[in-house]
Amino acid sequence: MALRLLAIDPNTQGGNCLAVIMDEQTGDVLFQGWTETDPATLEEAAQHSPLAPHETLVRFPARMRKLILEALSDRDTGT
Repeated sequence: MALRLLAIDPNTQGGNCLAVIMDEQTGDVLFQGWTETDPATLEEAAQHSPLAPHETLVRFPARMRKLILEALSDRDTGT
């Protein structure tokens, strides 16, 4: 498997970084972020799309929105 870093939190201090990574073989996108644990947030999100037992809700800070959009729109997906 070949993974390519697409975007990383600009406020990172090294290690434990919020990141967007692409699997170059499949084009799948991986998100490394904060696992959402707030019950109210999880309940409200489930009203839109219930989480399966193997899924998690990941939170990114607003400062990463532009980076994520650029990473997903400017890069070759490999598919």
